[in-house]
Amino acid sequence: MKVSIVVPTYNEAENMKILIPRINKSLAGYNHEIIVVDDSSPDRTAEIAKMLSKDYPVKVFVREGKLGLASAILYGFNKSDGDVLGVIDADLQHPPEILCEMVKKIEEGYDLVIASRYIKGGGIENWSFLRKMISKGAILLARPLTSIKDPMSGCFLVKRSVIEEVRFNPTGYKLLLEILLKGKYRRVAEVPYVFRERKYGDSKLGVREVLKYIKLLAHLYMHKFAR
Repeated sequence: MKVSIVVPTYNEAENMKILIPRINKSLAGYNHEIIVVDDSSPDRTAEIAKMLSKDYPVKVFVREGKLGLASAILYGFNKSDGDVLGVIDADLQHPPEILCEMVKKIEEGYDLVIASRYIKGGGIENWSFLRKMISKGAILLARPLTSIKDPMSGCFLVKRSVIEEVRFNPTGYKLLLEILLKGKYRRVAEVPYVFRERKYGDSKLGVREVLKYIKLLAHLYMHKFAR
């Protein structure tokens, strides 16, 4: 079994120096690769990732223009060799150490494993009331589509077979929700983690991403009820 972890990036140069060694250490017991998909970051993110590839199993792909998170993840999946595909944000808000525990769940027979803030043992560190309400509201809007506690998670593992031949409409940044609706799976596990504050760089969440999420929801509701 080979595990491919996709890291979508835009202006995450400082985080790369910390994140890649931690991912590698977490997955040291597994055959793995780290796929960095960078949307032409002006802060040299791709260059730093390429330098790290001398010491770690890293592949770097640079796309022209800022093309979006979900499409970057799918691009990385297409460039990967793994039987198990994963994604983790570059901002260190997901602890890379959780990846080892998530792979163990795949070994136990789960098809999709999600790092979750909203099950026992999970949580959020130092979010404002407004940010918490936006997150809870996004999950509430998706509740008729899935019973998963954290369908907005940006960290998950999935067997390649779950998404093979699935046609995705990568709008915005929440690919997991689309996989939950369209993927071919039987067993899903959620693993708790605490969402940390970003140390370097700026958040990518803005009004444009909220509007893209609403557009994605409309697409997924039509997909579900058309069936």
